[in-house]
Amino acid sequence: MESNTTLSPIEISLSFVISDNYSQHLAVVLASVLKNAGPNETFVFHVLASYISEENQLRLRQFEQDDPRCRIVFHQVDKTAFEKFPLPIEHVSVEMYYRYLLPELLADESRTIYSDVDVLVYQSLRELWETPLTEEMPLAAVQDVKEHDEGFCAYKVSLGMKPDAKYFYSGLLVMDLAQLRKEKFAERCMENTNRYIEIISWPDQDVINLTMEGRILELPLRLNCTVPKLLPKGEQMTIEHFASFSSKPWCCLWKNTTWPKYLKYLRMTPYRDKAWAFVWSHIKGFFYFRYTKKGVDRILICGLRVWRQK
Repeated sequence: MESNTTLSPIEISLSFVISDNYSQHLAVVLASVLKNAGPNETFVFHVLASYISEENQLRLRQFEQDDPRCRIVFHQVDKTAFEKFPLPIEHVSVEMYYRYLLPELLADESRTIYSDVDVLVYQSLRELWETPLTEEMPLAAVQDVKEHDEGFCAYKVSLGMKPDAKYFYSGLLVMDLAQLRKEKFAERCMENTNRYIEIISWPDQDVINLTMEGRILELPLRLNCTVPKLLPKGEQMTIEHFASFSSKPWCCLWKNTTWPKYLKYLRMTPYRDKAWAFVWSHIKGFFYFRYTKKGVDRILICGLRVWRQK
């Protein structure tokens, strides 16, 4: 095996979809990527959005000025094609569907790694980038832990999938863009979203699993770890994914312990001036926190629920 000093130079394409108010979270992800990159790695960061303010674009562009290893490309998406698509999960927005468009928008690229922005990267992404995709397996992802839930097989069948078909997270995808373009991936995903609009519960994820059933290569959990306690003993996470509502670093619920990790990288970004406000929001959240979950408004004081209203 080659030593680190002799690894060949590579440019890794990373793609993200955001709304304007998630620009800071994207910056934290980029900082974690660059801080923990391996030798001879450079990056192109593709950012898909319907709108990003001039201030946020300037802040994100600062990465290019501060670090010669990266460049940023913004792609404006017309959201009108997605406005009637379902949003059954409270903390997601229509932007999640934009990942369908990556093969078309990145027309000059043959591969990209798509990632949500509720993640932190702790190690080199070379292993992920070099995932051996094929014509038969043009996507790679980590299997969803919901696979083990009672009744999930019946749900897959309701989507038209086989009961024993593997089901994967869509929050981290290695994508063979060239092959997906040939297969009209974006068009097929749009069609399936419309076809199953009354059924899907995990919108883009359901559709991608349905569209690419049996053709998604399974990645090890460490490459998109949503439940660290499930990692085999001794394995280190490459990517930690804060997929649940209460684990997201910007969730100020009193029991949230992920925010110090986020703060570490926030201080390395052009949003470092927001660090104290971020800390203060968590201090306040320990004593008072109001949020909505499953359509129910709730207030917690010192971690105890004192108000609940539908």
